Amino acid sequence: MTESKYPEVEKMYFSLQTPELELRLRLEDLNKIRIHEEVIPKMLEELVEAIKSDKIAKHPILVDLDTLVALDGMHRIAAFEKLGFKYIPVCMVDYKSPKIKVGCWYRVIKGKFDAEETLNALENLGLEVEKSSVEEVLNALALRHTTAAFRTKNSCYALKSDAREIREIYNWVGEIEKTLRISGLKISYETEADSENMLTRKEADAVLMMPAVKKEEVIEAGISGNVFAHKTTRHVVPARPMHVDVPIEWLEEGDLIDINEKLVKYLSQRKVQRLPPGSLYESRRYEEELWIFE
Repeated sequence: MTESKYPEVEKMYFSLQTPELELRLRLEDLNKIRIHEEVIPKMLEELVEAIKSDKIAKHPILVDLDTLVALDGMHRIAAFEKLGFKYIPVCMVDYKSPKIKVGCWYRVIKGKFDAEETLNALENLGLEVEKSSVEEVLNALALRHTTAAFRTKNSCYALKSDAREIREIYNWVGEIEKTLRISGLKISYETEADSENMLTRKEADAVLMMPAVKKEEVIEAGISGNVFAHKTTRHVVPARPMHVDVPIEWLEEGDLIDINEKLVKYLSQRKVQRLPPGSLYESRRYEEELWIFE
């Protein structure tokens, strides 16, 4: 584990023993947390205003137990920095656990869509477009033998370049996304399963698919500071804690040991409601089980 300025606090946390993974909740020095993705300025500004209004830190960010690399919550980290907070609520997990998965945010495409015109635009970017089956494309993406893939309800195309390194691949993804937006198409970020369902239900015209980042690449990005673009990774954990609802004054100043003692007592006095994977909660569908503090 990363050396702490407060060695006594390393053992001070509230433990949620879920069936598949221990979740360790505590406050941590904000300047020790390492991000692995960029933030979107507009989303950051909205979150800053929401935190000011709520006067609490609702949900903990997920961090790797050993390195303090943040697995999610990049905008919350940036918002806390902008607000001048000293500490941040974290949920520490064993990132080496096979129960934690790294997925993708597929780009779901809607609008006045012409497949031939779109594929020609992608070829003009310098990509090789090759018709393929969904199974072949998924295998090629897993092996990084193709940069990305473009799928409609009835067709699938591999988008190939010389890129094999993951940042080069996502640079291409960014260029493809920019080209699609310039052509007037709308893009949203969805899970792999939701993207397929939207195609099936005709709620999307096409989906841009890409390879998943590996765990060691996430850690390297966090430690080196050479971060990925926004919406590169999507972490799925067996269970996710929600609504720790830490008052923001606890995050502004004070002794970390004392504040963590207060947090452990605070959480110990609250009940936890569990919602199954796939639940819709606060306008978002979660793939993992939710452990919600009441």
